[in-house]
Amino acid sequence: MSISKMILFTGFLGSGKTTLLLKTARYLAGQKKQCAIIVNEVGEIGIDNLQMKKMGYDVWEIFGGCICCTLTVSLEETISNLTTNYEIEYILMEPSGAADPQALFGPLKHGGFKEDNLHNIFIMDPTRIDMFKAVLEPYLQSSIPLADLVVINKIDVASTAEIEATENVVREYNPGVTIIRTNLNELEDRQFELLIR
Repeated sequence: MSISKMILFTGFLGSGKTTLLLKTARYLAGQKKQCAIIVNEVGEIGIDNLQMKKMGYDVWEIFGGCICCTLTVSLEETISNLTTNYEIEYILMEPSGAADPQALFGPLKHGGFKEDNLHNIFIMDPTRIDMFKAVLEPYLQSSIPLADLVVINKIDVASTAEIEATENVVREYNPGVTIIRTNLNELEDRQFELLIR
């Protein structure tokens, strides 16, 4: 089994994880890269596959060759199935809800993923930074240090103070991490290259 590059899209609900994952999948497809998306719940990823479910499929093709599958068994078994039966260069995964990325690292490392082929992107919504700090500080403390890249999204609607406060929180828990400030609707190729490095 050849080990693909795994990219995790983590962060709070509403931060833009699904949007970024789908845009990354489209970018990879445009670069002629073979990729797979692992989803826990199809509805969360915004893909209408009701007919596919009726037909009994749990793996299907989107974006011109990008494979999408539901997490119907354990993560390790799902990855093994994908990498055994398909030629895949990238696996994209968005943990459901507010899943702690730390809980995924054990199964992924057991499945053969090392630091050089496991990339964790944490997406932040600066318009809610005060609430995150007040209510979800433990999640920030446990999640941000695991990120290889942090995307501060929604800079088109956030204030300068909110964006700076968000970057300060990120730097507090992961001082050296690369940060992208963006509006996900205006991502550039050079930013996608950081996402898939």
